Amino acid sequence: MLVSLREGWSVGNRVVAIVAGLFLAVGLAGTFVRVVVDYQVPGPFDPEHQGLCDFHNGIYFPTRAVLQGESPYSDAYAAKYPVARQIPFFSPVILLMHAPLAVLPLHVGEFLNAILQLFLLASIAILVAREAGAARRLDVVFSIAAAMVFSRGGHITLFNGYFTYQLVLATFLSLVWADRHPVRAAWALLVVSAKPTYILPLGFLMLARGNVRCLVLGAVFSILGAVVPLAWIAHHEGDGDLAAGVSMLKQQIVDTQAVHRSMDDESPVCSWTRLDLFAIIAKWRGGDPGDLPHILAMAGLLVIPMLVLFRRWRADCDDGISGVTGGLLLTAMLVSLYHQSYDSLLLIAPVAGICLSRLPEWKSLSVWSRVLLFGLMAFPAINYLSTRTFLLRFELPETVVRVFTSLNGISLAMALVSLCFIAWPRKTQETAK
Repeated sequence: MLVSLREGWSVGNRVVAIVAGLFLAVGLAGTFVRVVVDYQVPGPFDPEHQGLCDFHNGIYFPTRAVLQGESPYSDAYAAKYPVARQIPFFSPVILLMHAPLAVLPLHVGEFLNAILQLFLLASIAILVAREAGAARRLDVVFSIAAAMVFSRGGHITLFNGYFTYQLVLATFLSLVWADRHPVRAAWALLVVSAKPTYILPLGFLMLARGNVRCLVLGAVFSILGAVVPLAWIAHHEGDGDLAAGVSMLKQQIVDTQAVHRSMDDESPVCSWTRLDLFAIIAKWRGGDPGDLPHILAMAGLLVIPMLVLFRRWRADCDDGISGVTGGLLLTAMLVSLYHQSYDSLLLIAPVAGICLSRLPEWKSLSVWSRVLLFGLMAFPAINYLSTRTFLLRFELPETVVRVFTSLNGISLAMALVSLCFIAWPRKTQETAK
């Protein structure tokens, strides 16, 4: 029974709201206690103390460096600042967005970033509930937020202080606003452009979806958002000689990518956290072919999802981020190019859509089909067999480790194949246009 609140909000199922709210509170409290207990003092990486390590290494100190005109991609930066290593190449636009936090004392910045993370968590839950057909339902919003906090991706984002919530919310908003508000969607794409592994597959998939105007605007915003701070860095790196600074910056980016790829959790052969299909194949082949094969694999893996999305666009049966369209598009993003376990948060939208089954296409599927898709898409979020804690605790045979660390990618690849079939527009959908 619905219990109405002010401004159109309702409790929905009171028992679910109370239980989900309690789980959410416990999850948040436990995570922040763990941050305090396992807090990382800025400096070399310590696997036993990772609390807020990504905030320190990936946001706070790199942003302070950029504001001083120093390159966060350089060896000199890594030697000067208390960080584990220089940052991998992602657009400095995300650093400038966090500049208000970086100019503050470290602990103040950490506290305000935690508040920001809670705001983003609530925003994602509210948006997903609305797109799944349960707008302004507190029980649904609490359930979605609690599920995120207890997922691997949601917990590690809060614990390490990374900017995954920003990327997830921006990805969702770019898809929701693409047709109705292309300028707003373009600003969201500016945030998404912070990570090439997000913007590349998303751009191709949105193109197939017919979102041309927002993509063009987003490309302009993203290029300007990257070029201006990079020029600022290059100017300082070259001591006023922009051309020399650009040359130095290019080499730094090449070097930092090499450092990044050499880390066990990044390498497709050694990683226990990668979700993309390319990493699973590389793991079993025993070798990393390099960047170009990654891109070619992405192109090949996106062909069929793009065709299906194009057909859905032409048939006018796009049902949004929490529908079959969202399931196909977001799963294709994860399968086609480099993604880590925390990126599985992208699937919270279609998983919530399946659970609620209020959207017509989810309703039309059999219960067993929905259960299967739910399991395949939700599995990476709860697969604790592929965590550092589990793998280091037990001496497992190499083949068993490969299996456990491949399950996430395999489950998502199976989900993608299933969704390509389910999402293909039927004649009834095409004639209903």
